[in-house]
Amino acid sequence: MDSKLYEKLNEIKDLEDRALLKKIMNSVFNSLEQYTEDRFNDLEQRVFSEIQYAKAKYNIYSTIVKREKIDLTDDFLYPILSEDIEEQVYDTKEIIELIENKESKNMFKIFLKCDYSIFKEFINSNLKIKGIIETDKKVHEAYFKVFKNKEYTGKVSKLYKSFINSNIRWTTINNPYIHKIADVVLAGCKDKIGNDENIIKIEVDFGEYSKYIEYDMVPLWNIKELKLKCSGFPAPCIDKINYEHNISILKEGEKNGYLVDSENVDINYIMLTNESVVISSKIDEAVPWKLWSIINYNKCKIYQYEYELMTNEVNVNFSNKLSFEKPYTIKTKTELARVINSYKASEYLKFNNVNLEEICKEEVKESYEVNDFIIDEIRDENVKRVLILYFEPRDKDNYLNKDLLSFLVSEVQLIYPEYKCEGRLI
Repeated sequence: MDSKLYEKLNEIKDLEDRALLKKIMNSVFNSLEQYTEDRFNDLEQRVFSEIQYAKAKYNIYSTIVKREKIDLTDDFLYPILSEDIEEQVYDTKEIIELIENKESKNMFKIFLKCDYSIFKEFINSNLKIKGIIETDKKVHEAYFKVFKNKEYTGKVSKLYKSFINSNIRWTTINNPYIHKIADVVLAGCKDKIGNDENIIKIEVDFGEYSKYIEYDMVPLWNIKELKLKCSGFPAPCIDKINYEHNISILKEGEKNGYLVDSENVDINYIMLTNESVVISSKIDEAVPWKLWSIINYNKCKIYQYEYELMTNEVNVNFSNKLSFEKPYTIKTKTELARVINSYKASEYLKFNNVNLEEICKEEVKESYEVNDFIIDEIRDENVKRVLILYFEPRDKDNYLNKDLLSFLVSEVQLIYPEYKCEGRLI
């Protein structure tokens, strides 16, 4: 019993009344006091169990590999598109029908190992490329076109929405490989393919660009897509409308970062703890929830990939930690240089200078907007001036220089939405 209550009871002169009240207090009010204290402690524990945003848990790593060299036992990198693992199979009847209806058909993807300006020239040339469709009976002459692939950037856009919905700060994805992938589309065939023919292979003559072409390439990243149910039954919330789905992440790995997929519906709020993902929803049944698990980079392991492993990781130090937790306005070139140099990608490009200029022509641009899916609906696009950032490549022959430039410039763009940011190599 609380000491103050005990003193008040002792002031009662009638001993019978004092004894009766003590019994009542011990049996009812003391239990109520204990219940209230327990509930307060539960609330306090719940507040402090919600983990703080940890940038290191949400670093994205990426590379690209030949389909035949994918290691299915790798527990770090996974295909961005799961269907990329499967061998290309051509449906002859479907292709014949599309040709007859004069419709285009996406046949396969190619990766161009070249400077981004060459890739852009290749895509924008709008050439009608010759090739052959070889069947089990004859060889047919065909025509193809190439278009920039949008499936992978579409997946990144979906990831961005999941970051925002999960109350996690977005950092631009440094994945230069997905910006050099093109779709090869069948535009037509010189003669008719018979219904009794089966397609064996398709070959395309890319002419002067052939030396850059890589086939059957699969982009990978350290993100695993999950479907998990809550542990036990959903618990009713205090509002008596929503239910809390407590999804354990212990088996998947506590060191990983977790996001709730934006495709999930009827979500009231999301809370991340060290042991679980808590989703508040009107759904009162234990249903599977779509999650993204961002796999932790284990520095003790040795990761060997043919193509370089890229990341949006930032060097961890006190000032960087502080800026992540409490972002502030960057007003000087020195401060801007510190931010740019904090990225691992700055190992490839040395920041040189920044200058404010008038809007320049599209053809002279050397960088592209990596976060082109983020549309600024508040500021007036017409009043923007251009903030030009100049970088010096440490290796002038690196075919990824302009993609790394674009990544760094896109990060700066998030800092200065009032300007149109562009990059230049010197």
